[in-house]
Amino acid sequence: MWYGAYPPQLIFSKRRFRRVVLNPPNFEPGSWCGAGKLLIDSETGEYWLTSRPRMGPVKRGYGFEIYRSSNAEDYSLVYSMSKEELSEVVGAIVQSIEGSQILRDPLTGRYMLYLSVDVAGENVAGREGRVYESKWQTYLMTAEDPAGPWKGEGFVLKCDRDYDSGEARDATIDIVDGRYFALYKARKAGEGEVNMALALSSDGFNWVKLGVLKIDGDVQPKYFLLSGSIMAGCSGPIFIGAETLCVVKGAALTKHVASYVIDYRRVNLESIFKAEWKVGSVYEHPEYPIHSYMSIAYDSDRSRWLITVEAVDPKHSKEPGLNTEVDRLLLYTSTWQYPYPRHVLHN
Repeated sequence: MWYGAYPPQLIFSKRRFRRVVLNPPNFEPGSWCGAGKLLIDSETGEYWLTSRPRMGPVKRGYGFEIYRSSNAEDYSLVYSMSKEELSEVVGAIVQSIEGSQILRDPLTGRYMLYLSVDVAGENVAGREGRVYESKWQTYLMTAEDPAGPWKGEGFVLKCDRDYDSGEARDATIDIVDGRYFALYKARKAGEGEVNMALALSSDGFNWVKLGVLKIDGDVQPKYFLLSGSIMAGCSGPIFIGAETLCVVKGAALTKHVASYVIDYRRVNLESIFKAEWKVGSVYEHPEYPIHSYMSIAYDSDRSRWLITVEAVDPKHSKEPGLNTEVDRLLLYTSTWQYPYPRHVLHN
């Protein structure tokens, strides 16, 4: 018998491939969809999914999209915005859009949309060898309904520290005990070392950066990227998701899943477990199945976990790499007879 939070080991051991939920704009090399996150709206019973379409090095992340579903499997597009339109909202030229996600603020009920945007002076990051000349920051928009209209609120995670002067983006943001936690990708300008940093907020607008995290008291590897979800646990907030440790021809590709306790007081990640992501469908590359992005959400109405991954397609990709692969968005489900231990249900 286990106690506390649902064991991440159990989530992944019981997972089964369900279906392709989103396809890329086309199936030419460099065409992707994904880089988003799934939100289950407990008030409306709807499922919301964000994505960024991409088509090669020139037409990089050229917009963001919001999809709605009533069953978590069949999605329809309800809102989209091009990077040119977003540039007008932001007040700066947006070269590309990457990681995005929606949350619902518990105080106001408004939806919060976090967007990773490249506001470098020119479009360089789509070219292999120049990816570290970009300048990625996190922009916030809000709305009463995910179908829009969306209002620009400003940059909330900026490149304003030495350790994140090149990138402060692709955050995994969740609300635990009423507090916003953000694990975000931090990179120093002009350098290739990528780490995960931590920021906290009481309202989702104003953030306090705590710095680059350690792992079990030691420094992170030179390339270390997490993408997933943050959940409540008895020992503290727990991250569950994909762990990326390598870059292949400009693309951050993933072979492993992992889980950590987020010790925010000591700015440290405490290891829970790590395992290889075993390919469960024909839509995943056998060596590099995932391109960075994953989300995990518990669907209490159906007693199941929903896992979305941006997968490297083995059929349409020339090879894994920034402008040579094709990415789809896949859905896995993980079910268990009891969503909580028996003693919790019976007491």
